[in-house]
Amino acid sequence: MKPANLLLALLLSAGPARADWPQANGPTGNFNPKRYGHQLVSDLKDARKLWVSQTADLGFAKGSSSGYVRHLTEADTHPGAASGLIVAEGKVFASTFRPSGEVWAENLPHRKHASHRRYFGNSAVEAVLRRNAAILADDVTLAIDLKTGRTLWKAVEEGEGINRYSGKRNHFGVTPAYDEGKVFSMGTMGAVRCYDAVNGRKLWENASGPLVTASRETKAKLLATKDGFAGGGGMSASLVVAAGVLIVPQFTGRTDIPLRGLDIRTGRKLWEAPAATCRYATPAVWTHGGRQYVLCATVGQHGKYDTGKLRLIEPRSGKVLWTATSLAPTWYALSPSAKHVMVNVPSAHINPKKRKDNQPWGLMAAYRITPGEVQRAWTMPDEPQFWFENHMDICAMRRVLIRDGRVYFFSQGHTVDPAHCSRFFSILNESTGKVLHTSEALSGSPQFWLVEDRLLVIPDAAHSNRSTLELFTIDPKDFHRIGEPWKPPHENTTAYEAYMELPYVDGLFLMRNRQGQVVCYDLRAPSSSSR
Repeated sequence: MKPANLLLALLLSAGPARADWPQANGPTGNFNPKRYGHQLVSDLKDARKLWVSQTADLGFAKGSSSGYVRHLTEADTHPGAASGLIVAEGKVFASTFRPSGEVWAENLPHRKHASHRRYFGNSAVEAVLRRNAAILADDVTLAIDLKTGRTLWKAVEEGEGINRYSGKRNHFGVTPAYDEGKVFSMGTMGAVRCYDAVNGRKLWENASGPLVTASRETKAKLLATKDGFAGGGGMSASLVVAAGVLIVPQFTGRTDIPLRGLDIRTGRKLWEAPAATCRYATPAVWTHGGRQYVLCATVGQHGKYDTGKLRLIEPRSGKVLWTATSLAPTWYALSPSAKHVMVNVPSAHINPKKRKDNQPWGLMAAYRITPGEVQRAWTMPDEPQFWFENHMDICAMRRVLIRDGRVYFFSQGHTVDPAHCSRFFSILNESTGKVLHTSEALSGSPQFWLVEDRLLVIPDAAHSNRSTLELFTIDPKDFHRIGEPWKPPHENTTAYEAYMELPYVDGLFLMRNRQGQVVCYDLRAPSSSSR
């Protein structure tokens, strides 16, 4: 065979570029990773750290309200975006920001607090503060080798962003997306950029829209007053690609925000849908009959608990194919199966802690979906073990997964006694809603993934210094923890309302730490990892 023909044959046999976790909601649009057939370790203490990334430039991502200024004086890191990681083409992609420039928030109100005075007067500490409290920022997108942790390329938009450090609650956390050899990221001013996934060359940029306009006004004001930062409150919905269209959140609404559709080849705006999703909820890419659709839900009118909506959008045109109404606020990202999606509906019971506002408990229902229609299939029992407090503080977390005909559901804040807070984990039949298992097995504010034949859990995903990992069985007749809780030596960075999605890829689990690095752990049992 001639060399040219041999090369062509090799390229054809390789197939399309592999995307194991191409966007914030995973390879199947519902946070379920692919199944690779690996046997996992029976105790997480046996997980192996493969590498810590060469780059340490992602920032600590989240601080706390009490340590607002203290975190800004950490010399070995800086504020950065609370964005998740994605994986494609054997690379880990991340986007963030880093403070830059000489103008800093010297009139930061927190400097007046007595508890923060110890940070001033020390020249070394003040120098770090000036650096990390800069008003401008560089927007950064980078690629890391999945095998080694080596930085392959880094695209830096110098001074094009703004510092959106927010402390404990909320944060700028728009995760990038991958499709057809391209990486898409949103900068802190709202500009959307497309990079070549191989070398990081910028292919196009779209710096238009109301978010960009509002950010420019904020930037000019802060440069003049030096009063603080732009803040990233509730900028958590992330980019996704559906049917060749980049779906872009526009953080210009109080709670529910518009979505834009951009052509992935040119960045040209195709459509805009008003009040399409909650600002904390990445739209779900739902596939039916080989075609992709955009599925999203809203919170609805503030203070009214039956005005939320569920919509199905055709991604090429932006046309709304159907709408389900009279829903309770749905703050979280959706996790649809091929036939159903779980959303929040009004409970008949009022939360005693919210009785003054007449606020009902959160309660989930399954809606049967097709491209042509939507109808409620069943509702969870309106009982304490299935209730959760219906507000942003704990509703922004993802609380449900569906796989293989079962619904896995975590509830928090569900009790008739306001002095007691219980947490339940339940497994239900997807078709009928029959409860197969319920117990208080999980604790904290967890993130969880269905990984191979296990449930992988971060029990307290709201506090990075408390983050542990746990494994559970998924058999409803024998649901229990496997091994002991394991605290990774490199802590996961996260906090309230910043539940960053972390990829599981081919036996590997990827996390960010407070030192601005990516850490890769091998969860495979030795017999499986050696294959």
